[in-house]
Amino acid sequence: MKKKPPISTQSLRPLPSTGPPASHDGGMSELLTWPTLPADLIINILWRLPVKSLGKFKCVSKQWLYLITDSYFISMYKEIRLRNPNIVLVKKTPLLRETHMKKCTRIDLCSLNLDGSCRNDEFSLYLNDDEKNIEVLPSKWDFICLVSESGFYVCNPSTRVMVKLPEASCCTSGEVNAGMGYVKERDEYVLVHLFDRSLDIHVDYDIGCEVLRLRDGKDCQWQVVEADCPYVVRGWGVLVKNVFYWMIWDEYNQPGDEAIVSFDLEKEEFGNVSPPEGHFDPQGAWSLVELGGRLCLVDNAARPLMVDIWVLNDLDNHIWVRDYSIDMNGYVSDLFKSVILLDYRGGEILMDAKQESLDCYDVEKKHIKRMEHLISGEWTWLRIYTESFFWPGSR
Repeated sequence: MKKKPPISTQSLRPLPSTGPPASHDGGMSELLTWPTLPADLIINILWRLPVKSLGKFKCVSKQWLYLITDSYFISMYKEIRLRNPNIVLVKKTPLLRETHMKKCTRIDLCSLNLDGSCRNDEFSLYLNDDEKNIEVLPSKWDFICLVSESGFYVCNPSTRVMVKLPEASCCTSGEVNAGMGYVKERDEYVLVHLFDRSLDIHVDYDIGCEVLRLRDGKDCQWQVVEADCPYVVRGWGVLVKNVFYWMIWDEYNQPGDEAIVSFDLEKEEFGNVSPPEGHFDPQGAWSLVELGGRLCLVDNAARPLMVDIWVLNDLDNHIWVRDYSIDMNGYVSDLFKSVILLDYRGGEILMDAKQESLDCYDVEKKHIKRMEHLISGEWTWLRIYTESFFWPGSR
């Protein structure tokens, strides 16, 4: 086994706005009085370490415990990690059991650097549920949310902690329509669940809405709002600037002017957004995604081997602009239609080429870089995630 090279203190330049104020908490500067290294350098080194390593370092001494659990250290650690995300691969595998026993599914998780240069962690969790009924909500934060017929689960891959959330309202249609997002101003994760209360999904829609707000180390409960969702939706909800969006679905009367339904978290009201005028085909392969803080409508079928990305530039007047058109000629026709857009980062759009590759589209060079080596072993889902100490529930 090769030894790791020693850390060069010259290469560890201070990150922007890193050093804690001299008066912070009245004690951190006193703790960082080691004679060998400057205090700012020590903190910069610790901020670069994974959560798993910092968890071990907390056991070194009371001083290290105080430093690593300090609120300033944790908040800055999260900010830095948001700029340097990881990939988490999630795979579900049914476990054989006796017929009289409950079904069980193993959930395998593997995290690695965004460029695939290093595997950071790999472990398994277990759910007493049928693997056919388990899904993972789209996310790019410090935990993932799993949905099964028995409820919602959240897991922090950094700490390997998984918690089952409080039981949600029963949906008579059997569908799970939900959305998850992070509200930075309140430092909370919001989960919205739409549930059909009617006995017949094809007649008299009665779709209720409930909201769950998840904070670090806090218990949570579902809160049913007064407003009912006026449409049947498809796909997972997308959060942009405190508003969730879903594509509308109606098998009898495909909508035209009212293609997207919105839910304002602050007002707790539903609305609708019109699609790009003259370009929307209700029968097409449309999906919603948040890229760079903007709501985007993705069209995978309007033109052969092209993916068009429409950006909502003016919410009040429902004005869309086609910002990107990605040439997918390097893909087989069956694959490019299932490409899922994940994030916009550093001038690149990250894409999940379903169970085959993580791809990066350079918006300036209009070039796709494929990284097939990242996804091996038939992983079911690929998500972006950031390391953190987030604890989904009371400690």
